[in-house]
Amino acid sequence: MIVELKLPALPTLAEETKQMAENIGYTVVGTLIQKRKSVHHSYTIGPGRLEDLKSLVEDNEVDTVIFANALSSSHVFKLTQHLGGEVRVIDRNLLILEVFDKRAFTNEAKLQIRLAKLKYTLSWGREFIKLRGIMGEQLGWMGPGNYPYQEYYRAARNRISRIEGELEDIYKKKMLKRDHRKELGYPIVALAGYTQAGKTSFFNMMTNEEKLVGLGPFTTLGTFARKAQIPNNPNGEFILIDSIGFIEDMHPIILKAFHATLGELATADLVLLFIDASDDSFPLERKVRSCSQILREMDVTSPTLICANKIDRISDEQLRDAVTLIHRYFLEEKIIPASVKTGMNLDKLWAEIGSWINDGRVLMKPQNSTTPD
Repeated sequence: MIVELKLPALPTLAEETKQMAENIGYTVVGTLIQKRKSVHHSYTIGPGRLEDLKSLVEDNEVDTVIFANALSSSHVFKLTQHLGGEVRVIDRNLLILEVFDKRAFTNEAKLQIRLAKLKYTLSWGREFIKLRGIMGEQLGWMGPGNYPYQEYYRAARNRISRIEGELEDIYKKKMLKRDHRKELGYPIVALAGYTQAGKTSFFNMMTNEEKLVGLGPFTTLGTFARKAQIPNNPNGEFILIDSIGFIEDMHPIILKAFHATLGELATADLVLLFIDASDDSFPLERKVRSCSQILREMDVTSPTLICANKIDRISDEQLRDAVTLIHRYFLEEKIIPASVKTGMNLDKLWAEIGSWINDGRVLMKPQNSTTPD
């Protein structure tokens, strides 16, 4: 069951949350949305709607309730108490981490997910221990007291330190590879954009790779760097980097856990930002705004080229509206409407990338240099 408290002036995230849940195997039997002016102090949603939720949970034999809002540890505790201990309550951030977990293939991604989950749920420990005590599993000397929480906290902090140490070693090796690419002189183009905007499809086409696409949000979790060649341009060699897609309202702890993956954007010579131009105006504006915000937060100073992708799905009038909207948030950046799926206008996109290389606006590959892995 998907639940959302819809606050004034904030976009709804229920549909996106539902899509993420379904993409990793949940069967969503319903959605409950309440409009309120503020978050209820105990349950996020109001007591009346909570009773409605409890009835829906019982009638549909629901085992997991997913909130599209972020939940505090006390709210998770009280909701679980009210709905019954056998019903699992999670929020959108934990769902995102579940999606990550399903998609993770590299050791780095798995460690990053484990670290983010530990940090995000660290403050939930006391409430969880209290709940387990109330439900009949007494822990520690006096049941749900301070001693078991201290033990939980100490163990969690030790695990966090160990994972951070392992990731630090991985980051150092990645920095060496990044420096090696710079020494070789290959221009580096990093793909960026909201999840499912078409970045990986473009990466596969340019590099002859077969990375998975179409599995839903966050199909790509790690960083992939391959040599690419602009068609019909013998001097158009560059390194193309694919990385994790953006998503709106991501918790800072989750973003921090993936800082090394997103960090490729800050060191690229050119950022190629993909935007799904086929989205309706409201979700399109949300996603464009999120892309602009994340790039600013990461202090990306590299030049940015925007590909308004999936134009094969929309009319000329819709395209004009989409380009106008994108220009509100990216005033100076050049926008190339294109379709990776059909190849429409890709020659214009390649020409623009090539101009950055051939005009010397990014580093040229020196003669007789070796090709990076």
